[in-house]
Amino acid sequence: MTTEDFKKQIQNLGYKTIDGSSDGKRITQVHILDSDILIAKVSTMIQYRLSTMNNKIGKRHSKLFDLLVTYAKTPIKDRR
Repeated sequence: MTTEDFKKQIQNLGYKTIDGSSDGKRITQVHILDSDILIAKVSTMIQYRLSTMNNKIGKRHSKLFDLLVTYAKTPIKDRR
C-alpha cells in the first residue's frame, strides 16, 4: 500500500492525517487525528512501527486499526 493510498483511505474513514516527524527535521510518520486529537502514528520509514498508545482509541476504531496494520506491514519499497 502506498503512503498516499493509505492517507486517502484513512481520510475516507473520517479521520485527518498530517505528516509528522520523530526527529524534527524530516517527515518520518503519518499522524492520525480524530476530532483534532492525535490517536495514532505510523512510521513511513520503518516497517511494522506504529503506535496507538492513546486512551481515545477503542473498539469504534477497528477499521482504522486494520488499515494501520496493513500499512505497517507493507515493505518500505512498496510505499512509494
